Amino acid sequence: MAIRKSLNGNNARADILTAASRLFIEQGGESTSLKDIARACNLSTGTLYYYYASKSDLIFDVTDAYFDDLTHRLLDWVSQSYQQNDPEKILQVVFERITGDLLRGKLHHYLVQAAVSSEPATRERFQQKYTEWRKMIDSGLVHFIQDDEERGLTAHIILATLDGLVLQAILGIDDIPIQAISAHLAKNLK
Repeated sequence: MAIRKSLNGNNARADILTAASRLFIEQGGESTSLKDIARACNLSTGTLYYYYASKSDLIFDVTDAYFDDLTHRLLDWVSQSYQQNDPEKILQVVFERITGDLLRGKLHHYLVQAAVSSEPATRERFQQKYTEWRKMIDSGLVHFIQDDEERGLTAHIILATLDGLVLQAILGIDDIPIQAISAHLAKNLK
């Protein structure tokens, strides 16, 4: 999708994402309306709708940008540190970093709920993102698992584990044994 420039020369979509991120942090995803976001950007609601037809689209882009950045940083770290760290430590760091940001986790699961219940476009975007995330995990596992089929299966397991851990963190489950989970999964990576 082409990105229009706002009148002052700034990237309007980036301005909207910045304002939305700030409001989601301050007020939460459920309590933030598109009207609130438009007001924070000094835009009319109609102009905001030009860029984002639904709140789900906006939340998707906010969480997508964050998770893409986080995922790329984690993959870079794995690529640089896999020789100095064992698989257990690498999994532990990845799990802790991703489960540690409850707001992004809540927004992610808000979108999952929308995708499952009523929004086919959001569901399709998630299907594409999950495929992309699984491939990223697979590429990080190449240092530990040579067999393509085994590596692909392990990527699916890690992605499902991440989803479950994020959900448990959001629910406030105490004492999630991330270190023990990492140790258990790492047995397949040695």
